[in-house]
Amino acid sequence: MKKKLPPSPGKDFTVCSIAWDLEAVQNHTHAGFRHIPDEIIYRRFFQFLDFIQRHGFTVRTIAETLSEITTATSLRNSDLTDDGFRFIQYAQPRWSNRLYKDTHAEKEWAFLERWHRSYQQLQASPLE
Repeated sequence: MKKKLPPSPGKDFTVCSIAWDLEAVQNHTHAGFRHIPDEIIYRRFFQFLDFIQRHGFTVRTIAETLSEITTATSLRNSDLTDDGFRFIQYAQPRWSNRLYKDTHAEKEWAFLERWHRSYQQLQASPLE
C-alpha cells in the first residue's frame, strides 16, 4: 500500500543545514567513527541541494555553486515546492544515511536519480 506523504506545514522550519551536518560528523568522530573531511560534507550538502534545485523542487535558488555554501546555508520548508517537500521526506533520510558510505559525486548522483525515479513512481501510483 502506498503511504501518502504529508504536505508541508504552515510553520517555517529548517529541513537541513550544513551546520547540522558538520556538527553531526563532529559528534560521530568524538564517538569513535572515522572522520569525514569537511570538503565531503560541503560537497554532499551542495550535491543534494543542486539536485533538488535542478528538478524544480525549490521555489528559489539557494546556491548555484559549491563555493556559495557556508556554515549559515540551510534549506527551509519555505524554500520547497509542495512536491519538493514530499521528495525531501522520501529522499533526504536516505541521503543522510549514505554519508559514511559516500562513493564520490558521480555515484552519489546516481543514487539521487534512482530515488527520484522511485519517488515519481510512488507519486504516480494510486492510493490503496
